Amino acid sequence: MTREELNNSMRLESYDLQKLAKELYDLNAEKINNALKTIDYVIPQQVIAVGCGDSFCAAKAAQEAFKELVGIPMIGRPAVEISRCYDSKDFNNVLMFGISSRGKTARVIEAAMRVHELGTASRTVAIVNFLVEKSKLEEVCDTSIHVSLPEFKCGKYTEHAPCQRSYFSTMFTMMLIAVRMGEMRGNYSSKKAEEYRRAMLDYAASFTDEVLNSIEDQLWELLPQWNQFRQFEIVGSGEDAPNTWFVAAKVVEAFGDIATYDTPDNWLAVNSKTKEAEQTGTIVILNKDNKAFAHTVDVIRVMAEKKRPTIVVTDVETDLFPEGVTVIRIPSAKYKWMKPLMQYCPVGLLFGYIKELRGVSFYRYGGECDDERGALRERLDGAIFDLPLRVIK
Repeated sequence: MTREELNNSMRLESYDLQKLAKELYDLNAEKINNALKTIDYVIPQQVIAVGCGDSFCAAKAAQEAFKELVGIPMIGRPAVEISRCYDSKDFNNVLMFGISSRGKTARVIEAAMRVHELGTASRTVAIVNFLVEKSKLEEVCDTSIHVSLPEFKCGKYTEHAPCQRSYFSTMFTMMLIAVRMGEMRGNYSSKKAEEYRRAMLDYAASFTDEVLNSIEDQLWELLPQWNQFRQFEIVGSGEDAPNTWFVAAKVVEAFGDIATYDTPDNWLAVNSKTKEAEQTGTIVILNKDNKAFAHTVDVIRVMAEKKRPTIVVTDVETDLFPEGVTVIRIPSAKYKWMKPLMQYCPVGLLFGYIKELRGVSFYRYGGECDDERGALRERLDGAIFDLPLRVIK
């Protein structure tokens, strides 16, 4: 089959990210910069961002930005950990962001209620994408930011794909908030803040069609082999780790196989010992500034020795890696903290094609028309919406 015959919305999302950044910025930068008062940025001694699924993962990917730019702890966590597990004393002097596309996710609402009720000198902010009636999250938060998503111009390929665009949007938003917060706390000038924002846009724009076409050529050659795999492992550490979670989730969402995500050390301790290693697709995400870079390269050598089919997504020279692995070299970012924005982009090209070859639907929604898929999606999504709310004191 040809690439045209296997074209799909997930692949097109990968190509769209380079344009999405500028469109998102033009639509939302002013709203984000003006959403909070200076005092809201100055008083907090910690930032907490919560969500479910991709949302918490995107927040976690922005932790490095807050560490570098703001200089206070920032944690991105699954909402249930904040709503049920953390001690209430952890919520004092906190700026908390609850992320939910429609403002209806039960555990996110619960987390915001808990921080709002139990935290001293804390502020809660809802980040939502859609204006909907009865957005409970916005009701319980002190304020909200509506992040508008630009239209996805995908032609006839309208199937709801695993959400690279919304993931990018949430991560991009959190990083813009980090830039603004550092600026308002006097850590750097407005001119420097603008440079950071421009660098984010330039990084996304560097993933040009020409760059992605070259990456896609590499992945197309791997497609016959990787389509045969039924289990996948995604490996990375430090600032690269959140994207290992995200990529593993896309395996499940795109075509329904099993995927694990792990650090290089844990992979050596456990997953390196799985049977039929040659039937396990392994993807390593590794940026050149990662403090565990040399160690991770050593682990990749073990993968090659074990004859594991391995893809390395990196921004460094390909000759640093052993023979037998496929190195997907991506553009690098000016600042380390913004690298998570685009590391997962190449994977959408491969996974979209695998899904098409197998003849399955994204998320297993199935159905003969958009109405049927939409109805099933609403029913399944209700599993995280229609839950009782409790404030654990």
